[in-house]
Amino acid sequence: MSTQLSSRSCPLHKQRRVKQESVRVLGIDPGTSVTGWGVVEPAGAAFRCVASGTVCLPGRLPLGERLRRIRVTVEELCRAHSPITVALEKAFVAHNVQSAFRLGEARGAVLIAAAEAGLPVFEYAPAQVKLRVVGYGRADKQQMVRGVALRLGIARAARADEADALGIALCHLMGARLRALTAPRGRGGVGL
Repeated sequence: MSTQLSSRSCPLHKQRRVKQESVRVLGIDPGTSVTGWGVVEPAGAAFRCVASGTVCLPGRLPLGERLRRIRVTVEELCRAHSPITVALEKAFVAHNVQSAFRLGEARGAVLIAAAEAGLPVFEYAPAQVKLRVVGYGRADKQQMVRGVALRLGIARAARADEADALGIALCHLMGARLRALTAPRGRGGVGL
């Protein structure tokens, strides 16, 4: 039994060489069936998608094995892309309690991987990500897919989970820029 991992370098990465920024964020949209991921960095006044993809976990695998594979994949992504932080979807109260529990378990696997990599984790509610990236906190999946593609100047993400992960990373970077612009002069750091 194998985990299906899809990944791709984003098109802009192939078209032109961009000086690597020291600020890379790994965004994660956790799930025990599909976990989306995306690596984003600043590119001048805009942002650039470095790579993105999904981890598809067969439902026939025991839950513990699926969680282990999420942790291992996140650790591999941290080594491969050298992010300075991880941005993660915050837990929310769902109508389906079982789904909320499963989401919490997947988030736990990501949190452990980030801790083992020595990376800080920043969490964002889905509505906060949608508001920052699309401008509307109740945006639907297709609006998020289009909004992320427009912000990053890429073709549409292959899956909504991948677009959500890229959106989470974008949310963090956009917030960091806002914090830097509004911070009193002389204070260092922007909370990346």
